Amino acid sequence: MNKRNNNLVTPRIRKARIATFAGFMMIGAMMYIWSTGVTAFREQMGLSGSLGDVDFGMIALSIGVGAAIGCIAVGRFVDAFGARKVIYATAIAYPLSIIPMGYVSHFWFAVTFGGVLGLFRGAIDTALNSHGVQVERFYQRPIMSAFHAFYSFGGFLIGIVGSYFASHYTSSAAVPFTVLGLAMLLIGLVTGHFLLDKGEAPVLDVAVTSSDTASPESSARNWQIILIMVGFGVLLLGSIIGEGAVSDWGQEYVRRQLGTSASEAGLAISVFIGAQCFSRVVGDHIAERIGAAQMVFCSGLVAVAGLLVTIMGGTPLAGLIGFGLYGLGLACIAPLMLSSAGRKDPAHAGRNIGIVNGIGYSGMLVGPAGIAAVVNYFGLSYLLYAPLILLGLLAIFSPILMRAHVSSPAGSGGADSLPAH
Repeated sequence: MNKRNNNLVTPRIRKARIATFAGFMMIGAMMYIWSTGVTAFREQMGLSGSLGDVDFGMIALSIGVGAAIGCIAVGRFVDAFGARKVIYATAIAYPLSIIPMGYVSHFWFAVTFGGVLGLFRGAIDTALNSHGVQVERFYQRPIMSAFHAFYSFGGFLIGIVGSYFASHYTSSAAVPFTVLGLAMLLIGLVTGHFLLDKGEAPVLDVAVTSSDTASPESSARNWQIILIMVGFGVLLLGSIIGEGAVSDWGQEYVRRQLGTSASEAGLAISVFIGAQCFSRVVGDHIAERIGAAQMVFCSGLVAVAGLLVTIMGGTPLAGLIGFGLYGLGLACIAPLMLSSAGRKDPAHAGRNIGIVNGIGYSGMLVGPAGIAAVVNYFGLSYLLYAPLILLGLLAIFSPILMRAHVSSPAGSGGADSLPAH
C-alpha cells in the first residue's frame, strides 16, 4: 500500500467506484423506505397498537431470516457469474419486492413477501460488498468505509422523502412503496451499467484467482479460509448486536438511566449516527496510514471507551460523549472486516463475504431478543454490558483474523494486497 500503482485506476475504474457509491446509497435508501413506511403498513394490515406487535414482529422476523439466507446463498452466484450480473438482477428484484408489501392485507402473504424482500436485501448487500472489494483491489488502499458511509447517506436522504410520504399516506404504504421502489429500480439499472465484469481484476491478482481447487492442498486451504470467514462472521455478529442495542434501546437508556428528556435522549442517538457517518468518511484514510487490522483494533477500543464513559459517567453529557465515541469506533469495523474477508481469496470473494454477512445478519434476529432478555431479567441499567463484552472480544480477535495468512497454492502469492500491519 505504501507503493501503490496509480496506473491501475483508469477512468473505467473510477466510474465503477462512483457506481458502487450509488449502489450503496440505493440499498441504504431501501432500508429507510421500509422504516418510514412501517406505521402505514401496520395500519394497512390492521396491526396498529400493542395488539399487533406480535404479528408485526413475525413479519419483521421473516425479513431478517430472508436476509440471512440471501447473504449466504448468493455468494456462489457472485463467484460464478461476477458481482455485476448479480447486482443487475437484484437491483431489479429488490426494489420491486417492496411494492407488494404496500398492497398485502393478509398476515401470511405479508410473511411470504417479507421473506422475499429480505432475501433480495441480503443478496444485493453481499454482491455490492463483493464488488466494492473488487474495486478496492485496483486502488490498493482501503475504500470500503466510504462505501458504507454512502449507505448511511442514502438512508438519510430517503428518510426525509419517506417522512413526507408518511405524513400524507397514513393508512396504506402502497403509494410510498410503489413510487420509491420504482425510483430505486431506476437508480439500480443505471448503476449496474458502470460496474466491473467478473474478469476485470488487477494484474497482480491473476495468479491468485486462477488457483487449482482440486488438489488436496487447495482443499485444505479452502476449509482454512471458510473457518476464518466463520470467525469473522461471529465477530461481526457482536458488532451488529452492539449497534442494534443502541438503535433499539439507546433512547430509552439515556432517558431513564441518565435522567433526561425524550428529546435530549433523541439527540444522543443523532450524535451516535452522525459520528458513524463521519467516521466512515475519514476511516479509509486513517486505515491507509496505520493498517486495516490496527484500525479495527483502535476502533474497538474507542467503542469500548464510549460505552464505559456512558456507563460510568451517569449523566446526560456523559451519554452524549459516550454515544459519540461509540459511533466513531463502531462505524468502520464492519466495512474493514468485510474488505479483509473478500481479499483473503479473491476467487471466492462472493462466498466468503456471504458467509460473514450471513452470520452477521443473524445478529438482527438474535440481537433484539437477547437484548430484551437482558433488560427484562437484569434491568435497563445492564443494557450496555453485553455490547461492552462483545466489542472487547472483537477488538482482541479481529486483528488476529485479519492478519492470518492462509497457505497459498503453488505458484500464487498472497491474495491480500492491502497491508494489515
